[in-house]
Amino acid sequence: MRPGRSETDTTTRRQLLAAPLIGTGGELLGQFGSGTRAVSSDESLPAHLDEYVPDLLERYDVPGASIALIKDGKLTWSSAYGTADPAAERSTTADTPFRVQSFTKSVTAWGVLKLVEQDEIALDDPIGQHLTSWERPDAEYSWEEVTVRRVLSHSAGLPAGVYESVPLDEEPLPLREALSGNAGGPAARPTDEPGEFRHSNPGYALLELLIEDVTGQDFAAYIDDEILEPLGMDGATFDTTERLRSELATEHFVDGTPVSLSHGPAKAPGALYATVEDIARFVAAGTETSGEPVGRGVLAPETVDEIYAPAVGTTGFYGLASDGAGLGHFVETLSDGKRAVMNGGQGPGSWHWFHTIPGTGDGIVILTNSERSLQLLTDVIEAWIEQRELPTVSLTRARRWVRLPVWILVGVAVGLALRLGFGAITGNRTFDPLSKRDRPVRAILSGLGVATLGLWWTVGRETVAFFLPVIADWIGLALSAVVVLLLLTVLFPRTEGDEPT
Repeated sequence: MRPGRSETDTTTRRQLLAAPLIGTGGELLGQFGSGTRAVSSDESLPAHLDEYVPDLLERYDVPGASIALIKDGKLTWSSAYGTADPAAERSTTADTPFRVQSFTKSVTAWGVLKLVEQDEIALDDPIGQHLTSWERPDAEYSWEEVTVRRVLSHSAGLPAGVYESVPLDEEPLPLREALSGNAGGPAARPTDEPGEFRHSNPGYALLELLIEDVTGQDFAAYIDDEILEPLGMDGATFDTTERLRSELATEHFVDGTPVSLSHGPAKAPGALYATVEDIARFVAAGTETSGEPVGRGVLAPETVDEIYAPAVGTTGFYGLASDGAGLGHFVETLSDGKRAVMNGGQGPGSWHWFHTIPGTGDGIVILTNSERSLQLLTDVIEAWIEQRELPTVSLTRARRWVRLPVWILVGVAVGLALRLGFGAITGNRTFDPLSKRDRPVRAILSGLGVATLGLWWTVGRETVAFFLPVIADWIGLALSAVVVLLLLTVLFPRTEGDEPT
């Protein structure tokens, strides 16, 4: 013991050191919740959502959301929360239009299958035999394998990528220029062996051209006449009129910056504007209900079955939420054998989701105006599943798994805090940064800790935050706690008489 310090003083100082260290793990455990609240059996889902969604908007820093529920094949309820345009203090309503991004692909698929029913094309036709107004670029792989079915299911070997957008007061490049690779995105040609899943926006631009070349109509006009109007999607449009612009939900990047309105050369990949009730009517049309056929007279029931049949297994992010890709939709076989159908709409400033179980007539649609919304979507989907007593879906299982890194880091932090804290209390650890004990190991641990934290904040966080900003914040906090505690164990090494633990 050093001169001038009593045993009581030493113990008190050790306890003061140990308390915040032990508390670090507890603080993390206490603050990091599951993000959901169970719906009681006697509570209606709308009432639950009216209480729950505003809390989620605040928790995830999302401006606004619109939600619609489908039961027994019918739109039964819709509501909206938060603000459509925070700068203008304009509230979100059920009539607020959103750019619904890749939901457009699902609508496009119905348009293509309408041509199949009319015997204008066949699903297994090479798409090139119907493209009469555009010269296909040379490709390493055969265009004969690029069939309509494969393009619809993202398995034609076509590239990923998006096209350049321009402000609404500017004219985008023509569709055919984009397909040739002159609009910022890749040329629409097979760059991989057809047959494997690869999400492709250029593929859906090809389907837009297919519709125009086969029908002789403008794509937007055809979809409006054949799909939107017959299904009663009165608020859905591709036209960015002054009225639409004044009512449209303003989209926001992860950091909260508003996204400026723009448009690009292709519509089919993601340029439809619609309200939550419009999309709910579309989703409901593919489900069973009493008195009305699946397809609601727009498509035959067997055609809708073809759309919802898995054509290829999904991989990557898409594989986390689905088993396979159908035609313009993603699908999953649930534990009870029923099929779930879904699609997500993601673009600059927004996340959307719909999920349906066609065989039961259940469905839900969620539209939001922020890139920070993915966790909100999964929380709401889980509440819907619990209340309707439906089987768990992959999306909510994936949601739980993405929290695992946080809990692992919290566990490591708690372990380090306990080890360091109890060592300080018992006198087995003292402040001695220049101690020779385990010096090489301590130096390596310090370097690894600092390097890992540096990589996270310079590279890793940006990637994770795009999909899961709140999870990214917690990973950063937990990782920082681990590194700080690791550095403290280096600064407070075991005393010379202490056996390694």
